[in-house]
Amino acid sequence: MKCQVAMFVGALVLAGCGSVRYPKTYTLNLPLPPSRPSPSNGALGPVAIREFRCPEYLCEGRLVYRSSPEEIGFYEYHRWAADPRKAITQYVEDGLRAQSLFKSVGANEHGSDPSYLLTGSVERLEEVDQGHDVRVVCTIAAQLLDARTQSVVWISRASETVQVEKRDMASVVSSLSAAARTAADRLLKSMSAEVPANIALTRIERGFGQPASGRTDVWR
Repeated sequence: MKCQVAMFVGALVLAGCGSVRYPKTYTLNLPLPPSRPSPSNGALGPVAIREFRCPEYLCEGRLVYRSSPEEIGFYEYHRWAADPRKAITQYVEDGLRAQSLFKSVGANEHGSDPSYLLTGSVERLEEVDQGHDVRVVCTIAAQLLDARTQSVVWISRASETVQVEKRDMASVVSSLSAAARTAADRLLKSMSAEVPANIALTRIERGFGQPASGRTDVWR
């Protein structure tokens, strides 16, 4: 009997070894944004970019899905090969450099003397399941600070939802990439359109001895 049990357990072990499943890994597809002409009124001072933050559950490696607003699930065998917030931060950095809105764009503020500091947060980057309807959502928030006064020069949030056409992980990741690109591009467009006017208004107000406009709730 013991021999039979041992043979049965051994068979299970061998079967288990033959069915080992390894995680698949993915990265966001965020190509370099196209270059744009320099602003007609001249580039602003140097800007430094701090790596964007994200909620802990989005940054721990596994792809995320929601079956309800309150429930968060994780794909155990589908994971990010690289932290997606790093990819999004790099995409925004490349986009700012392509815009030529600032004289220079740096990865962080340490060891430099920037005029402005850009901070941000990836608030959502996940699959959303509603019955047979599968979508993905990406939400990114960002703000630009005056490095000297720490006052807010510009602040915005962009969100994009993309329908997943095929019910497979490759389509989910492709849709996440598209949503992240669209959300980031909206932020870059908003910054290009609003920042020069906001800075000009602030300089006018300071010239008249009034306090600079802008909120002071700096994201740390």
